[in-house]
Amino acid sequence: MKISLKNESIIRFGFLVFLAFFASIPIANASNGLRVIGFGPDALGIGGAGVAYDRTSYSILSNPAGMNDAGNRADFNFTVAFPDTFMGTSGALAGNPDAVRAEGTDDPAFIPGAAVVWRASSKISLGVATMPTAGFQVEFPVSRFNSAITGNQYDRSGRYGNIKIAPGASYKIRDNLSVGVALDINYAFFHTDSAIIAPGFPETSGHSRFDSAMGIGGRVGVLYKPFKWMQGGALYQTRQHFQRFERYHDLIDTGLDLPQEVNAGLAFFPIDGLTVMGDFRWINWDSGFLGRNLAQGGLDWRDQYVFAGGVAYDFEPKLAIPATIRVGFNHGRNPIRSRAAFQNALTPLVIEDHLTAGFSFEVNEHIGMDGAYIREFESHVTQGADGSPTGRNAFVGATAHAFSIGLHAQWGGSKSRKE
Repeated sequence: MKISLKNESIIRFGFLVFLAFFASIPIANASNGLRVIGFGPDALGIGGAGVAYDRTSYSILSNPAGMNDAGNRADFNFTVAFPDTFMGTSGALAGNPDAVRAEGTDDPAFIPGAAVVWRASSKISLGVATMPTAGFQVEFPVSRFNSAITGNQYDRSGRYGNIKIAPGASYKIRDNLSVGVALDINYAFFHTDSAIIAPGFPETSGHSRFDSAMGIGGRVGVLYKPFKWMQGGALYQTRQHFQRFERYHDLIDTGLDLPQEVNAGLAFFPIDGLTVMGDFRWINWDSGFLGRNLAQGGLDWRDQYVFAGGVAYDFEPKLAIPATIRVGFNHGRNPIRSRAAFQNALTPLVIEDHLTAGFSFEVNEHIGMDGAYIREFESHVTQGADGSPTGRNAFVGATAHAFSIGLHAQWGGSKSRKE
């Protein structure tokens, strides 16, 4: 079917309005580096795990091979996060005597998400998911560099967000083996008043103006069920290639690509209603602009190794109560090296440990609600003797907590097992 120029213009306008809505929402400091720890309240309640078992429509993102188990389902959720960031550079040679311990004036961040999966046949499922999957925001009352240089008028704030739209498909090869793929269509936005590495440390030419870039990538997953009481999954996410932020070419001279990721996990069902899950992830932050060293203008990030897991108990099999509770834990080695604390003062993405809890309640056979709470424990990095002498003794840190609430709908078949 041919699309008329008028209809094409309407579709394009709607797409831009959709992206503008997401871009207008403050993005929380993500917790596995720039990335969120999980997709939707179900996964968040169990520490972000889900590569081996996710029967929500967010399986498009966690492992598209799991879409066959989601049935016909739609999910919508809304997360609000309360970050608390801090930094100090008063002890650094190039630092600011006013920044003894500068507390971030961070606003709450609101993160919506939505996804839908449709079972096209007994073997094929199709779907699409969209949500912010990476980002940070920070604003300090004083600058990182010496106030004699900045006058505390710049080098104080930054904001980045990545909104992902992921159409996906899965195919059931056998009853116990499925594969899935998804295309990652990314829209990123960025603004900052950061100083640049140049004589006099002037403010970037972007001057806190909004800039955006498109990016592309993909993901492929596999799900295998060797026993009724155990199943395993794996996911590979490609590097996400982005256009350059042209207004900030003096700060970031290439596209701000997001790294490749490998995720593998197991899910166990030892008794009716009980699920035990664990995921292991490798995120290749030590690549692209983020992994460059200071001399090359980068942030000198290292690769991140993450464990996410927990338990869920569904009361329905034993007690006929249509409710599930979850608890989980997520630990990810922070990607910021101690030698790079000063240069990362405006990207305080150092949180390592998360304790989570969640629930689901089925209102009826078609509609249910989900919720989760995430406590992100304080972590900080102090620059030592292995870094540049100009930034020695600088530190950066953060803590946060967040709530997520969602609704889901299921139709066209029996209700999927809810964990």
